[in-house]
Amino acid sequence: MTLTLIITRQPVRIIVTSLPKSLDPKTLATLEGLQVRSRQIVEGLLAGTHRSPFRGVSVEFAEHREYVQGDDLRHVDWNVYARTDKLYLKQFVDETNLHCVLLVDSSASMQFATEQSLSKYEYAQCLAAALGWLVLRNGDAVGAAVSELPLKQWLPSASHSEQFQRLIDLLTKVELQTQSPSKSFSDFLTQVAVQLSQKSIVFILSDFFMDSEALTRGVERLKVKGHDVTLFHVLDRGELKFPFQGDVELNSLEGQQTVQVDADLIGGRYQELIEQFCQNLEATVRNLGADYELLASDVNLQMALLTYFQRSASRRSV
Repeated sequence: MTLTLIITRQPVRIIVTSLPKSLDPKTLATLEGLQVRSRQIVEGLLAGTHRSPFRGVSVEFAEHREYVQGDDLRHVDWNVYARTDKLYLKQFVDETNLHCVLLVDSSASMQFATEQSLSKYEYAQCLAAALGWLVLRNGDAVGAAVSELPLKQWLPSASHSEQFQRLIDLLTKVELQTQSPSKSFSDFLTQVAVQLSQKSIVFILSDFFMDSEALTRGVERLKVKGHDVTLFHVLDRGELKFPFQGDVELNSLEGQQTVQVDADLIGGRYQELIEQFCQNLEATVRNLGADYELLASDVNLQMALLTYFQRSASRRSV
């Protein structure tokens, strides 16, 4: 048995009325064109909601106003109350000013796939396109980049009618890398931060098999500039569960290493390590004030987005 595996070191409001029709990765793989895939995902997602999940999102504080009876106490600025003994609510820049930026990892490890028909990159590609379509459908601006240096594939944020096709072109015409992102991912995020003139909601889609300190530096640079950052951690089910038996040959996608292992012998320890890796990454990200969502690349994409928006709404309303 031979397989390829790499192991390296504003509130959102939606009301769910029904679960959308399933579109799992195997089904998506039979649809021609990323544009068709992403629209199918979004149409299914919105069929189960009363409104766009991006309605009401804002990352930029505007001003305070005095509390009046009936206002939501969750929006009270308690720091101001402590100083003045008066209730004031935070108000934010109008929701139509939303700028969303999609950053997709194109390193070699993102090509990995086991049983399902989509690789991690294809899954991230569909997810990014669906998010972009949601933002544009709402009349807001979306931009994107793929992880390469120098930053050639940069799509500045815009909301015009041609922007979705430009996003599709960027995601489909990229040449996947043959090596690990290593410390270069920090430089990539830094260059993106320089490009962003408006405070934005930034989604980073990757397996994050990279230098953790470099990733931390990159996310910090985005946060320092006031951006709202979410990491979508995309992993193959085989990477999460290691469902292999007997003698297995592991070939690195980001190098020439080949290792023969007894899957029965190392499986338990592997699962401990991958769980620890995900937990450590989530803890680091949340300590930076960013959001984190782990996604297996065989999970229904509509369900993945629905779950993310529900969790995000819950966290932001606390």
